[in-house]
Amino acid sequence: MADTTSGRLQGARSPDGAIQSFLGIPYAQAPVGALRLASPKAFQASAGVRDATRFGAASLQTIPPYVSWIYTTPERMAEDCLSLNVWAPAERSGPFPVIVWLHGGAWRTGATSMPLMDGEALARRGLVVVTINFRVGGLGAISHPDLADADTGSQANWQLQDQIAALQWVRQNVAAFGGDAQRVCLVGQSAGATSCAILAQNPSARACFQKVVLLSPAGLPAPSAFTLADAATYTEALAKSLNTTPRGLRSVDATQLFQAEAALNGQPLPAGIRSGFGPRNAPIVDGISCLSDWTRTAWPQNLPAVFMNTLTEGSFFLDAIDPKTNSRLTPALPTTRDQLLALVVPQVAGSTANANLVIDAYAQAAAQEGRSSAYGDLWIEIYGDRVLRNFGVRYAGRIAAQGGSVSYATYSHAILAPGRGVPHCAELPLLFGTFGLDAYRDKVGATAAETSLSQNIMAALRSFAQEGSSRLPADSPWRQYTPRTGSALTIGDAGGSAFTAGEVPKLSQLAVWDSLLGYA
Repeated sequence: MADTTSGRLQGARSPDGAIQSFLGIPYAQAPVGALRLASPKAFQASAGVRDATRFGAASLQTIPPYVSWIYTTPERMAEDCLSLNVWAPAERSGPFPVIVWLHGGAWRTGATSMPLMDGEALARRGLVVVTINFRVGGLGAISHPDLADADTGSQANWQLQDQIAALQWVRQNVAAFGGDAQRVCLVGQSAGATSCAILAQNPSARACFQKVVLLSPAGLPAPSAFTLADAATYTEALAKSLNTTPRGLRSVDATQLFQAEAALNGQPLPAGIRSGFGPRNAPIVDGISCLSDWTRTAWPQNLPAVFMNTLTEGSFFLDAIDPKTNSRLTPALPTTRDQLLALVVPQVAGSTANANLVIDAYAQAAAQEGRSSAYGDLWIEIYGDRVLRNFGVRYAGRIAAQGGSVSYATYSHAILAPGRGVPHCAELPLLFGTFGLDAYRDKVGATAAETSLSQNIMAALRSFAQEGSSRLPADSPWRQYTPRTGSALTIGDAGGSAFTAGEVPKLSQLAVWDSLLGYA
């Protein structure tokens, strides 16, 4: 049993009795009816005991084929999705450090009911683990002045506001599960990592955690994400497609609204829009929940951070293979320079000259470092760096330059054939210790090497949550990152389980983005 602001909860125990789980805990009222496209409202607990042995529904979503490599389709999906889950040691010898997990999925997919994100293995390390569901897709991102919330004044970023509400719930209630509210580590991957960075720079959220781990965060300032004005135009186009007004979207059937927004999302942008060229459900700089472009904003003082990228981030999006059929889940890679050029031009604001500059820089770096300079391999590197790796490496260096506490790592444990490289998300089954499940064992491996690597990763995460600095498998501290001093880690290189210190891999090719992205 656990007494919380969501009521008195009845959870379950693992077969050996060591771990308690509490699933599907509502942390806010259902965002339906008048509460759709509005700031989350405090949950009103009822008397009696609430069953907490079943996951809550996932937000409405569709898993694209290439994402199915890592994400399984949720069993239940509904608009009523604001719930979280807690795993904790049954023996209350704590208080224990706390991990709060924000999943990725481009703010369009993801759910903590997916077996990938089961928190039991981490809880066995002496952690309280909290995983959060929040609104994704249009239901988490539609924005318009006519939708301004009467209580908060907000007209955007419902997904971020859900995350803040969940963090506040954790601060109020985690002691009921043996957790220490003063040792909360926020961990996110991909879109979840980007959310972590945004929340760290928002004082109302920052008060809820003391450490942060960012796995493959993306940089999404406009024009990649929408401006408020363009988001309003997009919403008006959505409302028109449903023969209603922006405010009337609160009355449309949820599935119909989800399908209509997904259809619009796949079409060219409406006339007059000059932003939203990347994920159209990404957070918008609104001055309330998302205060600024996180990549150009100072990191909060006294907030230790760990950044990690996978070695070949782009292969997730561009080179995904179905291991059951050996068939491609993504379009064919370019085989000529002209094909590559056509793909790179949109990444550099339509400039052919800049696209050629990028291609030449990547080809030169590959030749100097003895890597493949095939056009398909260059495209994987260019795309992965442009969308993800460039921002993690750059910002870790910025924190270091400010004198902050930051560590950086590259996850380099290759997936199994017919998969290739170390794609985005490859670390997740090992982070959660779920690599042995049927969905992952033939993709990432389930040998002694993966077992040891998973244990080492979980131990490093536990020590960071506990102390604010990680200890490596040999019980030596993970050095603070300082660019170009060999202080970064490579995790699981060459199929092993080792943590080795050295330079950031493929660092020279990132320099071409300095002036192109306005950082020089």
